[in-house]
Amino acid sequence: MKEVGSARILCLVAVFCIAVDVASAQTFQTPVTFNSTNGAVPTDVLVQGTDGNLYGTTQYGGAANIGTVFKLTQGGALTRIYSFCSKTLCTDGSLPDAGLVQASDGNFYGTTFWGGS
Repeated sequence: MKEVGSARILCLVAVFCIAVDVASAQTFQTPVTFNSTNGAVPTDVLVQGTDGNLYGTTQYGGAANIGTVFKLTQGGALTRIYSFCSKTLCTDGSLPDAGLVQASDGNFYGTTFWGGS
């Protein structure tokens, strides 16, 4: 009878573990689709706030079609928090071009491509 080497056994165990991991992999689900009203063209990455929700920006969409700030709950519910260019001459900015950061004061900060005072 032929002996099986320890390297071969280790290889077989590794293949088995990979097969089990692939078989138990979860499927990808899209939590939300932007529809222009709630935003369009998401920018950068999401940031997790201290409340556990995810926050981000879109370059387009919203009330004036020049960007939004949104919140996404862990359950997949999307809420538009802010539409840019709601102030006269867009002094609040427009076309966000990066993600957000949450400062130690609890507020979120970000940048826009145009506008601002």
